[in-house]
Amino acid sequence: MNNLDSIKTEVIKCFHCGNETLMSQKGEYSWGSRDIEYGDFDYLYEYELFACSVCHKVTLRETYGDETMMEPCYDGPMRWHSNKNILYPINSIDSSSIPYKVREAYGAALKTKGIDKYVCLMALRRTLELILKNKGATKWGLKDKIEEIAEKGLLPDTLKEASSLTKILGDSAAHDKDMDIDQQDVESMAEFVKFIIEYLYVVPDKINSYKERLSSKTDKRV
Repeated sequence: MNNLDSIKTEVIKCFHCGNETLMSQKGEYSWGSRDIEYGDFDYLYEYELFACSVCHKVTLRETYGDETMMEPCYDGPMRWHSNKNILYPINSIDSSSIPYKVREAYGAALKTKGIDKYVCLMALRRTLELILKNKGATKWGLKDKIEEIAEKGLLPDTLKEASSLTKILGDSAAHDKDMDIDQQDVESMAEFVKFIIEYLYVVPDKINSYKERLSSKTDKRV
């Protein structure tokens, strides 16, 4: 028999439906320095699964703290402060290889997915335009910018098409065109823009990092 009084509840922003609402905890898991045999550095990861009381979808939150993250406590000993991040649903994209303006614009778009699908589509269109400008596009319209970057060989045909679809739906959202847009359209466009970001920034950075690592291994063998 469940003891309802012992169920943890907390007000959390739901990035599925956009509501900031009381959520109940449905599961938890933690691990840290206490779980390894040898270690002289104290740290702790905690994972909590919450259910939204409005849309009933789940949110997975990670909390991390370690001995370097101390804060004063005036009614007792020093204690850790911790970083809390929502791992699911994805509401940001994090990589040092992504330009700040692109990363911020895409994160803002993701945060509106469950709040206003038209605002989200316009934000995704803006993200795409920032990407193309960052990659050297100088032409005026977004359609021409897409063509310009594709002609430079930076966008393969599939991502050129994904860019065009993002433009079409973004234009429709901005100008209230007669198009039946649903949530699946929004999810698809967010995924397409993510593919573009990963192809242009994240994947090349990972390849270069690995080449450096491989080169260091080769140097050691010489």
